[in-house]
Amino acid sequence: MKKLLFIIFLMVFSFATIANAKKPKEKVSWPKAVLTLNDGTVLNGYLRIDIHDTGNYILFSETEDGKKTKYKNETIKSLFVKDCLGEGKDVTLLPVKFYFREGKQILKNPVLAIQVFQGKHVKGYMRPTVFDNTTTNRSFSGIVSTFSVEEKGCWDYLYNVDSDNTINVPYWLYRPDKDKPRNLKSNFNSLKKTFEKYPQLLEIIEKQGITAEQISDDPIMLLEILDKILQ
Repeated sequence: MKKLLFIIFLMVFSFATIANAKKPKEKVSWPKAVLTLNDGTVLNGYLRIDIHDTGNYILFSETEDGKKTKYKNETIKSLFVKDCLGEGKDVTLLPVKFYFREGKQILKNPVLAIQVFQGKHVKGYMRPTVFDNTTTNRSFSGIVSTFSVEEKGCWDYLYNVDSDNTINVPYWLYRPDKDKPRNLKSNFNSLKKTFEKYPQLLEIIEKQGITAEQISDDPIMLLEILDKILQ
């Protein structure tokens, strides 16, 4: 009986595999883009990589199905992407220096980010990124297992003061699963370290009762407050 069930399972699995293999691959629609390099070269074509995977380089082609060429972020002056965020929203990504707070150092190579705020003293960006959600579990028998899932659709919000573009400090990480209270609480608690140079900002957050949910819906609000403080 067990042998018969095993044979049936193999047959069903084989049929499912064949059916999936015959399914035509869905064509990916890549966004139109204009790439400007540091040497002045301007290329019209298509961005051939998910915007959230542009941490170190991009892939670009002059036609939608043409040969992809790799360009490192440090060679890019600007990248204009058509209808990048949906609803017809075009964006321009710029290379900016990223301050790695945990390591207390500026990353050697720039990241691509969209400028979202310009005040008298404060400039703000949002950087498309992925979040490596790694969890470690230990069973009753003592076996340790690690699971890692990449969350796409994340945005790192950065700021710099008085146009110090060498220090773009991350202050808020937006994740699509923002409804998880634990993630919001972690982000909210980290604000004390991020803005420790600006105690007035932290006081305003406390006095006005600004919540993590409010900041997650509009991270730029903190930069607006900070810019007013510095004037």
